[in-house]
Amino acid sequence: MEEALKIINPMSSTIFWSVIVFIALTIVLWKFVLKPVNNIISKRQSEIMKSIDGADRQREEAQKYLEEQKKQLEEAKREARKIIEEGKAAARSIGDEIEQKTHEKSRAMIDSAVAEIRIERERAINEIKNKIVEIAFAAAEKMIAKSLSGEDHKKLINESLEEVGKIDWQIRKG
Repeated sequence: MEEALKIINPMSSTIFWSVIVFIALTIVLWKFVLKPVNNIISKRQSEIMKSIDGADRQREEAQKYLEEQKKQLEEAKREARKIIEEGKAAARSIGDEIEQKTHEKSRAMIDSAVAEIRIERERAINEIKNKIVEIAFAAAEKMIAKSLSGEDHKKLINESLEEVGKIDWQIRKG
């Protein structure tokens, strides 16, 4: 029968041994090569997964940080607007205060000028009165120096009074 098998399949023994060697090689490769390679691949997969998880965490932290920075920026903008508004209000207040002080100073200067004008007016009126008195004394001297008749005397007094009246009217008009 062996001969018959050899005739039917001359390589059956070679095939048999080839299968046995293949199985043995597969077991050896499985145990010594594929298991460590699978372990390395598993470790590498877990490292990659950890890296992906870490990157996701960092992305989330970066997103939170970005949101926080946006909030702080908005807060800073609000504070800047508030400071600008306060500055504008302070500037308006200072402007109003300066305007009020200027108005008060100009009012004081006007009052001072009016008082000075009144004093000068009074001084001028006093000078005119003094001149009138001098004119009256001069007229009186003239009257005494010459003997006047009653009519001349009245005429001289009336002229003096008219002259005083004109001067007084001009003073009150001016």
